[in-house]
Amino acid sequence: MPHMTHNYMLGLIALVVSFALTFYAPIAYFWFKTHKSRKQNK
Repeated sequence: MPHMTHNYMLGLIALVVSFALTFYAPIAYFWFKTHKSRKQNK
């Protein structure tokens, strides 16, 4: 049973990490873009 739970936890962590990356990548990219353009304007 412990092996099964370990695999389940690994899968869950991988799913959360991939979801977080997919969700935060565009936000971080747009934030970086606006931050860079703001710096150039100044």
